[in-house]
Amino acid sequence: MEEFLNFVLRRLAGHPDEVFLTHAAVEGKDVYTVRARQTDLPRIIGKRGQTIHAIRSLLEAGAAKHGGKVQLVVPD
Repeated sequence: MEEFLNFVLRRLAGHPDEVFLTHAAVEGKDVYTVRARQTDLPRIIGKRGQTIHAIRSLLEAGAAKHGGKVQLVVPD
């Protein structure tokens, strides 16, 4: 999961070396937090959140296939 996220998020960002992903296990699910430059966040989120919603859907599908749960957080 983490490799997939790093791959996708770094390709979307204008400054891929400044995209950081942290992982934590909270209450039985994997929580990934994305930190990036403020100028890259609109590219990662997309218009009306379409891009981040698509990424979350893919993550949830992959986690469900393996019997797990996942959450992707993009702080403001």
